[in-house]
Amino acid sequence: MKSAHIYMMVIALFVQSSVIAQIQSVSLQARGLTCSMCSRAIYKSLQKVPNVANVQEDIEHSSYHVQFNNPSLISPEKLKKAVLDAGFSVAWMEVNINFHNTEVASDSSLKLNELIFYFVGVNKQILNGEKKLLIVDKDYLQEDDRKKFTGNFGSGLSGSNGEKIYHVTLSKS
Repeated sequence: MKSAHIYMMVIALFVQSSVIAQIQSVSLQARGLTCSMCSRAIYKSLQKVPNVANVQEDIEHSSYHVQFNNPSLISPEKLKKAVLDAGFSVAWMEVNINFHNTEVASDSSLKLNELIFYFVGVNKQILNGEKKLLIVDKDYLQEDDRKKFTGNFGSGLSGSNGEKIYHVTLSKS
């Protein structure tokens, strides 16, 4: 089963959609916070990530909305590391993307900048407007929530040209 998943992923990487889409921002929720000082530590750590222009925090929900100076240089990996460096973990992370007539389906992928998004649990459809892609890889989504998706996703893979591959689904929120 695992080899079939890898085989399908390799095929999907070669059949990537021709995409007219742009990454807008990233939203995430941290886990393990107990006070406003914890929230502040994450906020400061996220602000230090290269290319971050603005961080909006929601202390009540332990969530953060991150905007970038150059959206083509977004790095979910660096955002996750900033949360970990502050002493916490990521409960979930979403990439907010503005789509224009982009077809997606399970086991399909699309490349934006140096990131490859591999879709799981998605019915075939055309995306328009801003949509949120929930990263379902290990360390980007709580284990209980990850169990809803088939497959054993690691913490991201690298493509043949060094691109980062993230397993994603359309967010319900």
